[in-house]
Amino acid sequence: MNQNLSAFLFGIIGAAITLSAYSETAQLYFSSTQCIAIGLFVLMFGLLVREGLISL
Repeated sequence: MNQNLSAFLFGIIGAAITLSAYSETAQLYFSSTQCIAIGLFVLMFGLLVREGLISL
C-alpha cells in the first residue's frame, strides 16, 4: 500500500477514535480521556508513517 494512503487511513482512524470520546456508546468501553489519548497516539503514528520514520 502507498505510504501516503497508509498515513491517510491512520489519520481517519485516529480522528474517529478521538471524536468517539463524545459518544456515549464508546464510553461503555473506554473513558473520554482514554479515547482522546488513543486517538492522538494513532494520529502520531500516522504522522510518523507519512514522514517515513516508520515503514509498513
